[in-house]
Amino acid sequence: MAIPKALKSRINALKLSIGDAQERYFLAEGWNVVREGLNSGWLPKWLIISEENVERYTSTISQVSNEVEIYIVDRKEMRDLSTLETPPGIIGIFPRRELSLPDSNILVIVDGLQDPGNLGTIIRTADAVGSGGVAVLKGSIDPYNHKVVRGSMGSIFHIPVIKIEDVENFLNRIKDRYLIVGTSSYGEELYYNFPWSFPVALIFGSEARGLSKEVERFCNVIVKIPIFGRSESLNVAVACGIILYEVVRKLSINK
Repeated sequence: MAIPKALKSRINALKLSIGDAQERYFLAEGWNVVREGLNSGWLPKWLIISEENVERYTSTISQVSNEVEIYIVDRKEMRDLSTLETPPGIIGIFPRRELSLPDSNILVIVDGLQDPGNLGTIIRTADAVGSGGVAVLKGSIDPYNHKVVRGSMGSIFHIPVIKIEDVENFLNRIKDRYLIVGTSSYGEELYYNFPWSFPVALIFGSEARGLSKEVERFCNVIVKIPIFGRSESLNVAVACGIILYEVVRKLSINK
């Protein structure tokens, strides 16, 4: 079945992050990511499968064919539709969902983050430590950008990841529930000396600018990771992993 022009246009808009398509759908490329969506009960609206991979995905096709529009394409068309240098065997176009953040011991917040790979890794790490979700504050890259989705390796389907437009209102709503801890190289406390308590909301800023002033004023404390060598700073996703696992370690000790 030929792919409708309207669907091709929607995919191209999602690749370029333009138009209203990105407010309604997102791209997931490759079996590892698509599989996590399917296993999480998050069905795509459309599946695009390359003809040489049809046999591989026969069981998937039979399971979802009554609920998902499926198109089989040749290698050239898959190359045209994909954002990857090496086209995947499968692409899913998933509908966005209205999500909310549950009460949890750990909430991850990102402020002004622009690198999609870093945000994808942070979502994956938040999932790994059992965080209740990730809040992406206004001014950050869209958390459902196709590069973020790919970087999350499917974790974006496991935990709620939400965009926050009204930052002040959001932080006002959580400040009585969570200990709000910012992270910065200029922090006053070493992260491993800090007496962590729960529930905790951890905020990670952009590598270039750090935490915004608007966000910083809501922090109960700002912690830092010491630098012993000559590097100016750590990658924000690496810093997130270091601190989150220290938080989890302290949480397990205090149980």
